[in-house]
Amino acid sequence: MRKLLMTATMVVAAYSLQAQLINSNTFGMMEARQLGPGTMSGRISAIEGVNNDPRIVYVGTAGGGVWKTTNAGATFRPLFDKYCQSIGALAIDQKNPRTIYVGAGESNMRNSVSIGDGFYKSTDAGDNWTKIGGLDSTEHIARIVIDPANSNTIYVAAPGPLWSDSKHRGLYKSTDGGKTFQKILYINEKAGCAEVAIDPTNSNIIYASTWEFRRTPYSFNSGGPGSGFFKSTDGGKTWKEITTGLPEKPLGRIAFAVSPSEPNKLIAIVESKKTGLYISNNGGEEWTKQSATLNIEARPFYFSVIQFDPKNAKRVYRPAYTFSYSDDGGYAFADAPSEGGFLHSDMHALWINPNNTSQMYVGTDGGVYISNDKGANWLFLAGLPVGQFHHVAVDNHQPYYRVYGGLQDNGSWYAPSSHPGGVSVSEWKGLYWGDGFWTQPDPTDPDIAYAEYQGGNMARINMQTLKSNPIQPKEAPGDGKLRWNWNTPIVLGSKNPKNLYTAAQYLYKSTDQG
Repeated sequence: MRKLLMTATMVVAAYSLQAQLINSNTFGMMEARQLGPGTMSGRISAIEGVNNDPRIVYVGTAGGGVWKTTNAGATFRPLFDKYCQSIGALAIDQKNPRTIYVGAGESNMRNSVSIGDGFYKSTDAGDNWTKIGGLDSTEHIARIVIDPANSNTIYVAAPGPLWSDSKHRGLYKSTDGGKTFQKILYINEKAGCAEVAIDPTNSNIIYASTWEFRRTPYSFNSGGPGSGFFKSTDGGKTWKEITTGLPEKPLGRIAFAVSPSEPNKLIAIVESKKTGLYISNNGGEEWTKQSATLNIEARPFYFSVIQFDPKNAKRVYRPAYTFSYSDDGGYAFADAPSEGGFLHSDMHALWINPNNTSQMYVGTDGGVYISNDKGANWLFLAGLPVGQFHHVAVDNHQPYYRVYGGLQDNGSWYAPSSHPGGVSVSEWKGLYWGDGFWTQPDPTDPDIAYAEYQGGNMARINMQTLKSNPIQPKEAPGDGKLRWNWNTPIVLGSKNPKNLYTAAQYLYKSTDQG
């Protein structure tokens, strides 16, 4: 009895000591170890370069903060790790390019967008940042424009919150270098400002588009009576809504650009019941609709960039699903040839070197690419590890467990958790394609994993051969159409690992690997 009592006492004492030792300090010294992957990148939301030194380029990302290259993309370094990682807009004061502005909160309003927390400024080329301006509640910032005649005058287009009404949306103006802002264009709590541009020859002329939108857990609406196109000729004191030639309301997002070389020329993609391409040759006062291909008109709420060549108003670029260009001012477009190198689809940012307009950078869902011949050929810049993992999982492989994950628009991948010399790019292996979500290793069969792309399109994958077999459940008589989530769960049984679960509006279970 004494022996048993002594043993029990020792166990309780050891347990109590262990409980005392495990606290916040236990994990305080732990540091994250980067595993990659560097084989692909992630969604890019903004790109700005220094005009007088185009080797210096800043890149804003949807979920990886702000990065900088000083050697034209050969290498990048992160600048924003201490701050909000969702970036909506960047701006450089080209008169003093050490001054950089960042608007937090990506404005490509898809279902994986993250919110921001305000407006930041650096005066030492990105080494240090200060949050200023009082725009913390805007949640999403789409554009920052600096008056070319006065660097203290800054305009910020804030679409505002995605999921709710808010007074913290609209077009803001600062006259003191971003210290304070005044709201100068406001429609209502549902409609914010999606775009702003300045006439480069007369900074009193300001153009802006407003956008009404709302996302719910089960829907997204891009459009409403609050969307429109506006012009000011007095620096934003008063505004006129322009409708001549534009489609009838309700409108959605309006992506537009002003030609730097001929500022009376504007071009716009107007989301409406019949989304279209529109051109103005008189300072936005009147618009004419032009015929256009699918890529030109595609999804303005997500592909919100159209841009003139800085020196040639006839050369227009439209990055969207693919990269399109026009040589006649937007009346006809062609796509960049596929022979010029792979270019990831879904494009959101474009910076053209104004002193050498053959050189440009485009930001896509798969990272940044550079072209030195007006978009005919592209080179992927592989130094930006900003992929967006939706989910991760691990297995019990020896000697190193393996890490699995699905990435936004970049498929499903796996790699060892460690490797002699480190986990290199070559250690990451692709399993499945499309938008990657749940990627699960089979705990009972080391050669099998499960992965999917959007809409519940899941498969069982042989990791030795990479052969995939679809396993998505099908409708049974009387079920009706199955409603699969964009990000459909694939879950392994916690008590019985042979059980595999997924769900649409019904829960499904498999005991034979799908």
